Amino acid sequence: MLRAITRPELRTQAGAALAISAGALLAVLGGYGAGHLALDSRHLIILVVAVVATFVLGVLFFYARETLLLLIILFRSDLDRMLEMTKVGIGSSGMSLGGLLNALIIGLLVMELLHRKRILAGRLLLRTWLPLLLVMTLTLLYTPRLVPGIKNDLALMSYAAIFLLAFVYVRDKASHDRWLWAVLLSSLGPVLYGMYQLLTHSGYQAPAYEGAGLRISSSFTNSNIFAFYLVLMVSMLFVVWRGGLLTVGPRLRRLLPLYILLLLVLLLATKTRSAWGAMAIFFFAYTLIMERKLFPLLVIAAGATLLLPEVRERITELTSGNSGMYYQPLNSFAWRKEMWWDALRFMEPAHYLYGYGKESFEFYSAIFFSHADGALGPPAHNVYMQVFFDGGVLGLGAFVWLLVSTGAMARRVMKTDRMAGFLLLMLVIELAVVSYSDNMLDYLVFQWYLWFALGAGFSLHRVRQFGNGEP
Repeated sequence: MLRAITRPELRTQAGAALAISAGALLAVLGGYGAGHLALDSRHLIILVVAVVATFVLGVLFFYARETLLLLIILFRSDLDRMLEMTKVGIGSSGMSLGGLLNALIIGLLVMELLHRKRILAGRLLLRTWLPLLLVMTLTLLYTPRLVPGIKNDLALMSYAAIFLLAFVYVRDKASHDRWLWAVLLSSLGPVLYGMYQLLTHSGYQAPAYEGAGLRISSSFTNSNIFAFYLVLMVSMLFVVWRGGLLTVGPRLRRLLPLYILLLLVLLLATKTRSAWGAMAIFFFAYTLIMERKLFPLLVIAAGATLLLPEVRERITELTSGNSGMYYQPLNSFAWRKEMWWDALRFMEPAHYLYGYGKESFEFYSAIFFSHADGALGPPAHNVYMQVFFDGGVLGLGAFVWLLVSTGAMARRVMKTDRMAGFLLLMLVIELAVVSYSDNMLDYLVFQWYLWFALGAGFSLHRVRQFGNGEP
């Protein structure tokens, strides 16, 4: 039975039936749990859901690993709120079924490397994730928050694992297209729920420091995660619409602009300025590098967007609340900058090289940040600051290496496929931009889809260069 996984399961009726059946079962279990977890028997129902889901996932893990990954890609974007309901424990030390999915992703990679033709995992990791993983693992030796640190390191390992899994499963153009369609189809659930929130005004009321107002988060636990996920989907779909990445029929190509427009409306409703900026950079770069004839359309679209009152308000908020004088609340960016400067002033030169330990920023920000409230302070809201504080120059250098090296891989793809290479490069640039003002390494769902899409693109490029052999 184990040998059966070496054939392409997605091409068989049995594999498709198994995916549909398992997905339906997980959907029923998730719906039942979501509807009943508020009862007094909450923990009993959590246990039942967790046991049955674990059994189903375990069966798929041992007998249909490719199908299991397909299910994760298709439905993980819908599950954040459901998985949060299964959480046992308090705060960052709690555990949920989401942790099981993280372990499954790492386990999938290990099992596939043992049973399939090997990929050059070591070389790929060295080019990308290995330096950051090594530094962040070493910081566990002196962290003041060991359990959250271990959990976050496992999340980072799952990002690297899903990146490598794309190299395992993308062996030709047909498999590349199937997997990327799965990534794009994962947006259907979040888009439907996001539209429901938008039409029923059932988002959440943001606090003053975020710019008070209604923001939607769809199936995600945070509006920012939904926003960055939408930026990823729009970037990919726009390239597909303009004739790259995937082959689509004329009817679907005519529908794509409408779907992209719908995603952009939802992106505006998240009110996440950094995601807006990343999206604007993508469109500007596309018109500048790929199709300059679209530049007038870009200018018109940007002008129309700025005419929207809520967009203008979110942007003009940055012009006030920068000093905190006369009890004026700081705007969210000024609040972040003050925290970053406090962190730099707090750091001792002896810690510049190796930092204060994994997940230590929240521990010490309760001490050095004047606006902190509670036993734990706020997170860094800046990946560069976070990895520098946690891992020093070594951590910062490792993260910059990840971005630069991955960007260089994307540049090489542009030599053989200009459109696909442009998309891959822009995805890396978008990550680099939004990492300046948000906790991107903590946004697991977004990171999974991002790194799987990157891995799929790089794997197809490798196959085209070297065939099924290794470079």
